Amino acid sequence: MLPERKWEAEPLLRFVAGVCFCLSIGTLATSAILPAAAFATQEGKFFLFVSNSIVLHGGTLLLVAIFLREHGIGWREGFGFKSAGLLRTLSLSLAGVVIALPMALALQQLSAMGMKSVSVQPEVQLVVQTLQATQTLQQRVFFAFVAILGAPVVEEIIFRGILYPALKQRGWPHLALWGTSLFFALTHANVATFLPLTFLAMVLVFLYERTGNLLAPILTHSLFNAANYFALVFQSELKEFFKVQP
Repeated sequence: MLPERKWEAEPLLRFVAGVCFCLSIGTLATSAILPAAAFATQEGKFFLFVSNSIVLHGGTLLLVAIFLREHGIGWREGFGFKSAGLLRTLSLSLAGVVIALPMALALQQLSAMGMKSVSVQPEVQLVVQTLQATQTLQQRVFFAFVAILGAPVVEEIIFRGILYPALKQRGWPHLALWGTSLFFALTHANVATFLPLTFLAMVLVFLYERTGNLLAPILTHSLFNAANYFALVFQSELKEFFKVQP
């Protein structure tokens, strides 16, 4: 069961507007600093990724702190963070990624096949392109930090911690489930990953509902991203490994 509290309309609207501002200000600030030609280089693209990540994740966490203060509650009360039932939370988180990861991969393959059947070539996510173009250990470490820790925490707070309960508490449970799940997938701006990310989002909602602790979807999301991250980083090694298996 979700934590018993109701997100008020005005602070909610201010929070959403603030997140939208954070989404745009990083790119605008970087565009003002770098010349247009720099964005065609690997260094420029990675700098844009860094600036966007810092502004979005840092800005969102600050907005969440303000949002919770306006409601007169803390992070534990707002999102159900608690040590009680931690083993069950961890177990469900592991079960969630065991279910979500193979299903997401299957849905992505299905999406790619469907796109190719209508002569549309699936494109790799921009964030994946950025990872594949990383050249130094420092870049990969930063990318791992964002993908495995930063993004799961921030995205789960926004989508499952705030938007989902806000809609459900106003008597729209189906819109809460489908709306936030579809919106979560849509924000990743990639057709081939739309179905798998929608499915992942629904699993994350289920975990939050079952545990009442946002830590459960955060952990599943983090493990999901970690599996994809290491699969991309060690793609050639994995292909070579499976090639030599009997």
